[in-house]
Amino acid sequence: MSCSESLVTPVEKTRQQLLYLIYGNQDVYRREAKFSILTALSHGKAGTMPSIRILTDRPEDYAGWPVETVFLSEETLTLWQGRNGYHHRRKACAIAEGLKYAQKTLFVDTDTLFICDPSQIFQRIQPGQYLMDRFEYNWQDVYDRQDYVRLGRCLSAHGIDRQNGFKLYNSGLCGVTDQDSPLFDESIKLIDEWTRGGFDIHTIEQIALSFAMCGKPVTEAKKYVYHYFAEKRFFHAMQAYFFSQHGEAFSQELVELCRDVPRSKPFPSAWHRLKIKWKLRNQRGPLRKVGRDLLYGSAAPADPYYDVCRHEWWECASREILRWDKTRQKKLLNTHHHWPEQLPKPQKTEDERVIMKYLKNRVLT
Repeated sequence: MSCSESLVTPVEKTRQQLLYLIYGNQDVYRREAKFSILTALSHGKAGTMPSIRILTDRPEDYAGWPVETVFLSEETLTLWQGRNGYHHRRKACAIAEGLKYAQKTLFVDTDTLFICDPSQIFQRIQPGQYLMDRFEYNWQDVYDRQDYVRLGRCLSAHGIDRQNGFKLYNSGLCGVTDQDSPLFDESIKLIDEWTRGGFDIHTIEQIALSFAMCGKPVTEAKKYVYHYFAEKRFFHAMQAYFFSQHGEAFSQELVELCRDVPRSKPFPSAWHRLKIKWKLRNQRGPLRKVGRDLLYGSAAPADPYYDVCRHEWWECASREILRWDKTRQKKLLNTHHHWPEQLPKPQKTEDERVIMKYLKNRVLT
């Protein structure tokens, strides 16, 4: 395994830690990490809050925050990526490195919100008892998918086929102990084996870890956190607004203010969703999806954080329209009226012009 390099900033070993990995200079991921930390602190209790460690190439970004940073040099990041150019290998190396810093480690993807006291999660982590974000699917469910064929050949060398497969977990949250170094030695070895000569899927890291955990007891963490990996645009919009309003300098007030930010995607009320469903009762397929996303954005609840998400619903619609052929796109959007005749109008009359301008800019220009 090629990721055992002494890092620049040693930290004192503690009983338990939240561990983050973040590198690069993209604002969106820094905001993700900071907001995730705020949600953990907002639920944590004095005296039971775990240490928070961030492995990063930009420790200055977290000055003043109640965290310890471990500096990652460019050489370390290159080493952790490995010879095959698979950058998610760095995550496995980061967890392996983090095991040195605590008896219990909860690795946290930055796109994760805590919805309970983190100490409740650590109670589920014991030697030989692992915690992962959530169960996603069985190997037999994806065995014959085209993008899994190459991996299937690699797994067959380990005696794995459709009948004797294993459970695959999302590794957005990973709870382990300092006794689990062999688990990550095996995972990194498998990553290197399965990415040799290229790779067809980008979740090799969590598949390798799931395979290494095969037959071991694993608990899901999804009732303790919300991992919004499939809804990033909505949460990015809310987090950008939050930090634009309150700044990124840490304070206890910032912890309290984070409670005001919704922890869910901005759906309209149940009543409005029912009305929209009725309005779209005669539509089918892609046009129905486009209509739903446009109307959902218009009917978002009155909340400053939801207001900044309206365009994200409309972006969902525009991405669907961009999949259509040009003729179908123009038929929908080149209209002499403010609104396409094929679709029911939004709840707010003023949104007709705003939405159409947005769609035309995204699709027809």
